Amino acid sequence: MKKTITLSFLSLFFVVFSYAQQRECATMENLEYRKQQDPKLEQRMAQIEAFTQTKIEQMQNNSNRVDGSIITLPVVVHVLYRNSTENISVAQIQSQLDVLNEDFRRTNPDADNTWSQAADTEIQFCLVTVDPNGNATTGITRKQVTRQDWGTSDDMKRSSTGGVDPWDTSQYLNMWIVPRMTSGGSTILGYAQFPGGNAATDGVVMAYNYFGRVGSVSAPFDGGRTTTHEVGHYLNLRHIWGDANCGNDFVSDTPTHQTANYGCPTGQTSCGSTDMPQNYMDYSDDSCMNLFTQGQKNRMRAVLEAGGVRRSLALSDKCGAAPQPTCNDGVQNGDETGVDCGGSCAPCQTGPQYCASQGNNVNDEYISRVQLASIDNASGAQTYSDFTSISTDLSKGSGYTVTVTPTWTGTTYAEGYSVWIDYNQDGDFTDSGEQVWTNAATQTSPVSGSFSVPASATNGATRMRVSMKYNGIPTSCEAFSYGEVEDYTVNIITGTPDTTPPVITLTGASTINLEVGDTYTELGATATDNQDGDISSSIVITGTVNTNAAGTYTRFYNVSDSAGNAASQVTRTVIVTQPTTGSCSGGISAFPYSESFENTLGAWTQSTSDDFNWTVDANGTPSSNTGPSSASAGTYYVYMESSSPNYSTKRAILNSPCFDLSAESQATFSFDYHMYGATSMGSLALQASDNNGASWTNVWNQSGNQGNSWQTATVDLSAYVGGTVQLRFNGVTGTTWQGDMAVDAINLSTSGGGNAGCSNVTLSITFDNYPEETAWTLTNNSGQTVASGGTYGSQADGSTLNIPIGCLDDGCYNFTITDAYGDGICCSYGNGSYTLTNTDTGATLASGGSFTSSETTNFCLTNNAKSFTSTVTSSSQSNNQFLVYPNPVKQSLNIELIGFEAQTYEIKNMLGQTVLKGKFTSNIDVAKFDAGVYILQVNIGEKSKIKRFIKE
Repeated sequence: MKKTITLSFLSLFFVVFSYAQQRECATMENLEYRKQQDPKLEQRMAQIEAFTQTKIEQMQNNSNRVDGSIITLPVVVHVLYRNSTENISVAQIQSQLDVLNEDFRRTNPDADNTWSQAADTEIQFCLVTVDPNGNATTGITRKQVTRQDWGTSDDMKRSSTGGVDPWDTSQYLNMWIVPRMTSGGSTILGYAQFPGGNAATDGVVMAYNYFGRVGSVSAPFDGGRTTTHEVGHYLNLRHIWGDANCGNDFVSDTPTHQTANYGCPTGQTSCGSTDMPQNYMDYSDDSCMNLFTQGQKNRMRAVLEAGGVRRSLALSDKCGAAPQPTCNDGVQNGDETGVDCGGSCAPCQTGPQYCASQGNNVNDEYISRVQLASIDNASGAQTYSDFTSISTDLSKGSGYTVTVTPTWTGTTYAEGYSVWIDYNQDGDFTDSGEQVWTNAATQTSPVSGSFSVPASATNGATRMRVSMKYNGIPTSCEAFSYGEVEDYTVNIITGTPDTTPPVITLTGASTINLEVGDTYTELGATATDNQDGDISSSIVITGTVNTNAAGTYTRFYNVSDSAGNAASQVTRTVIVTQPTTGSCSGGISAFPYSESFENTLGAWTQSTSDDFNWTVDANGTPSSNTGPSSASAGTYYVYMESSSPNYSTKRAILNSPCFDLSAESQATFSFDYHMYGATSMGSLALQASDNNGASWTNVWNQSGNQGNSWQTATVDLSAYVGGTVQLRFNGVTGTTWQGDMAVDAINLSTSGGGNAGCSNVTLSITFDNYPEETAWTLTNNSGQTVASGGTYGSQADGSTLNIPIGCLDDGCYNFTITDAYGDGICCSYGNGSYTLTNTDTGATLASGGSFTSSETTNFCLTNNAKSFTSTVTSSSQSNNQFLVYPNPVKQSLNIELIGFEAQTYEIKNMLGQTVLKGKFTSNIDVAKFDAGVYILQVNIGEKSKIKRFIKE
């Protein structure tokens, strides 16, 4: 025998699935998700609530009713299934419609008189008879899927995520039936969208085994009340306990509940009254529910009355009779309306009549998918399926690949395949060359074959037959025991054969570097074809990335166009390494350091473990009402472009070079930032790492709209002096495209260790009529650039710009100013000038304006003399000493100064936070400090010295 099923398997099935379960509705969870996607949803719901209260008052005065007291709502049911059990029967669907009509009209057999406020809502339901195109329909759509758990984020409502797009939600109450839903580990029975939400996701969702009261239903939710409950939400009802302790459900005649009731409780009291577990909006078992109240009726009908948000649904005519055809020749063409010879009318075809062929049993195997050119049809188990309404063009002389995917419900059997095309359109498949592909019986899935359309084929629409037979190759007119037959339409055309393969382009880098423990995020790819256009959605991505183990991983990207042309395979390499430890090395050791991103990132680098990159830009970002219109310093700046697909909650990280502060006693990092956009535009953080990026600490952060102007932030890096540090800007987008964030005018200044000093220097430039030609650099005696700027295309002609360069270490420097045109900044086209000033002493270090292409001035600084000189100066070492002991310390910290006197002291933790300060003393009690590393700073006039100590 081909198939058997044992009693022991059936017993195991019932043991596994016989367990107690509580009702779980995810409507409120979906509401919170929808609020995150739609910032204006709360405002619309508040407006609907205000209208509802007003409308209830009017209805209580019997005014503004929809014509007739009974409102009929048209229902379409979209069934998503993986197997025949989940592909619920028409009888199960009809049983749910029966339950809805009984429950909403209070004709349910279990109705009783326990609660006097129980009411007939005068709302009823019907399966639609007319689809959105005006054709007859059963009101049921079916789609086979592979996904089991659909969650609560509306994936089942979008074809782009594997689901089914809703029919016009203003005319149809859409119901989606799915194999399963879970959230946070809990099984979800169903959920609904409240009035006011996005029309593209409007409707209710239920798991297949909690829908209806016959067929594949699971106790104790086998009475169809899950759908009654969710439709109540859809019509603006809340849970009876108001989703809070003694909460508000906005209905006056329901008792206040402390929380949900489960099972079948009786006599339960809470919040000063007897609970109503019989109400459809509680969480009781199906057999214990039996009523809506008059107040709930009024609330539901309010959204269906004149002015209500679901008014159009109440007036929909989609449950009326199907439109009649305007002719009866079996071919729908021209301006004809309706379904020509559709429905149950007798066949009246005038075209070729094809022989019948079918399998007699599909309990074990059936065709679940057929692909050819633009045909990509997934289907369920049927002995014969007429898909002649699905078609594709085939060009004479062109080659094509047909792919058939079988589904086995249990054991995998060997299946044979054949495909025919009636090339001469004579109503049979017996002519030479019309059997275009066969495949001997095999257990392979899927199977594919190629064929070419002969030049002799007759142009126009004709029949294609696809057949799958158990253990043999089928013939075109055969009825066989096991398998399925499907018919399609192909349109033969004269055209140039398509032999050009599509092209795949990676999104993002082709090599990604991660560390063990990081999360790999697939960046995807795009694919374009000369005939099919954008076929990115057809790309097949294979290859795994395990970020828990170091190694090199490869992701493979493949796609074929409708003519069967395969693109060249594209790969992405993902390198996972062990986390680095220790401090960073190399980088910047000469200070002050500045960067204004003049058409380059300089020494800063893009991260490879974020979602998108920072962009160097000038003169405004592409989006309106967000981002800066010009730079803060110079012409360029860097910014995060938050337009789609870079929101919501996407990261962009910009890494600094390594800063060597080992010889410094103080360090200050400053930058200008611009955060202008929507309130929920996101956040920007400056983070520091002293272990080469193994971990990061926030040292500054800001979030939300800060106005349309540049702001300046100054960050104390004293916690990192004496070692090396790396910084990064970590930007996270919010829930809006209006969230462009920018950074400019970076500066890191220090005070050196020992007797070294620094002098604060400022550059002032008054431009001529061509600021876009002016630039400058400042280099130290080793030739390293310590500061630079320009050109200044965003500056007004003749304007003056003051640039704080920072505190320059003792030493000699070269200041060079350049003019791209070669006529200086004075006096041919305006009276420009520049002055470089030691702001500590007021001394002019360099000045001028009249030169040709460039002018260089050499100067030297010594902070001890508070002046500058044209020669290099040096200072001798002293016997000054700064001692701290014991170190580590438990109780009292001793401080000894030799050769100088301190006035005050300050102690900071490693986050830069001050934990203690005061007048200098040689003994400080640190007994109450938490264990850790601290920084002691003693202040000596205008200078300071620091030491680190460990508190045990």
